Amino acid sequence: MTSERAPGRPGLVRAAALAAAIVALAPSGAAARTFEEALAQGDQQYTQAHLPQAQAAYLEALGDSASDLVVLCRLARTESELAELQKGDEQRRTRADAVGHARAAIKAAPDSAAGHVWLAVALGRQALSEGPKAKLALSREIKSEVDRAIAIDPNVGRAWHVAGMWNVKLASLNAFERMAANAVLGGVPKGASFENAEKAFQRAIQLEPEYVNHRLEYGRLLHAMHRDADARRELEKAASLPPTSDALDARYQAEARELLGKLPK
Repeated sequence: MTSERAPGRPGLVRAAALAAAIVALAPSGAAARTFEEALAQGDQQYTQAHLPQAQAAYLEALGDSASDLVVLCRLARTESELAELQKGDEQRRTRADAVGHARAAIKAAPDSAAGHVWLAVALGRQALSEGPKAKLALSREIKSEVDRAIAIDPNVGRAWHVAGMWNVKLASLNAFERMAANAVLGGVPKGASFENAEKAFQRAIQLEPEYVNHRLEYGRLLHAMHRDADARRELEKAASLPPTSDALDARYQAEARELLGKLPK
């Protein structure tokens, strides 16, 4: 991942306020944390699935290193996942912050795959709260960013995961959504299929076999393809992996167990 600051970006006031809050909570007389200490604190809080605290610590680190690729990417990841636990305006703001930090990461290091991956992830999650036309418009940029990431580094599992999700979402459009695609995109983008989604998820799993959400989403796809025996295999694996690959692993594993319960015996 990478880190950097994004001067002038919407949400900078909120970021400064959060960073200031960390300093205010420090014991009286304590020295300000160094960049390395703040970054390490963010990593520790993320590992413990304390996403608001991780966000605050990364923002503190960003305050001393405005164009650090690692911090910017970790912020984009943390904020896109934190938004999954929020609702309403708060969720929309956090998703916008994730997109802003990912864009700043690309500006800081345009030839690094990391910023492109996290922008694709952040835009994908932002699309979840948009209407059909906005989702389809975002799908074009998501595809562009994930293709760029894979072209730079084809060994990033999360990039292949996003490619898989893009194929699933586009291949699953209903009649109304396809009409919207004709209006917004001039038609459904070519190449989107469950078959291409399966290849992408298989590649993601090959690169990151212990990543819970790769297995969960591949299991969902296999279920949609009426391959329930294969879906059961992937979902059981998702539920049994150590919950250490992502701050949302507990949620992903609960979803895997729920879907397992719905599969035919």
